[in-house]
This record gives sequence, C-alpha cells and structure tokens, in this order.
Amino acid sequence: MSSLLSKKEVIRHREFRFLGMAAETNNQAEFKGEGVIPSLWSDFYANHVLERIPNKINSSMIALYTNYESDETGAYTFALGTEVVEGHDVPSGLEEWVVPESKYVVFTTRRGPVQEVVVEAWQEIWEWSKYNERAFQFDFELYDLRSVDPMNGQVDIYISVK
Repeated sequence: MSSLLSKKEVIRHREFRFLGMAAETNNQAEFKGEGVIPSLWSDFYANHVLERIPNKINSSMIALYTNYESDETGAYTFALGTEVVEGHDVPSGLEEWVVPESKYVVFTTRRGPVQEVVVEAWQEIWEWSKYNERAFQFDFELYDLRSVDPMNGQVDIYISVK
C-alpha cells in the first residue's frame, strides 16, 4: 500500500497553551460508533466554541489528544480548541493545558474531505506506530487555512515521539 501521507522528519515544537472543550474516550468505543469524538465536533461548531475562546493566537483549530492511560488501546482525553496566550480566565465548560516543548513526527494528510483524510491518516499512523516509539504525551491535529474547505482540506497531525 502506498502512503497517502507525507511524513516529515522529527521536529521540536515549542511549548504552547491550549484551551478547549474535552471528553474522555478510547479507540475501541470510537470504532464501534459509541465514542464521543463526532458529538464533540458537533457541539464545538453548534456552540461556536472557537468564537468564545479568549486570547486566541490565531484562527487555527487544534484537536488535542492527551492524558493517555497507556497507548492507542487505552483511554485518553480528546479536546477541541485552539492555542491561546497566557493570562486569562477559563470560560465555563472549557479546559486549559500547557503542551510542553516536545519532539514530534508531523504527518500531513492528502487533500480531500477532511473527515475522510484524517481517518486515513490515523490508520497509517497506527501502522507506523508498530515500528516507532510514540511518547503518548500530547498529540494534535492542526486545522489551519488549508482545512477551511471541509470537502478539500489538508491537516497536519503531530505525533509525540520519545
């Protein structure tokens, strides 16, 4: 199978603050259609969460994966939000994390329907994970100007590595 992703070398990404709405889930529940990720995305848009987040750095959206119980088989926290500057009150219903400086491998999806290309990318990342050491600290998807059109978007997925 040829790769649908472009993969960059290991990079160091600076520390940043993230603010967003979060829920705990696991991949087994998500695969069975019993997970929280689709409803969190719906709520995020329906409740205009991005507009409610104070002190945004830019208009990019981030899907954050953290609080890993173990690896891709365990529970984790999934959050939707954005990068913010320090020094603000956290609005009700939102949570804040400081994502430390870390090493990442950045995967870039092909252009296409965002829901489709992100799922494809994760399938390839899980395959890649069998032969590479993930850190299971903070991973995130970056939705920037390239993903404004949900039918022809492109997303960068940052996977923390040891």
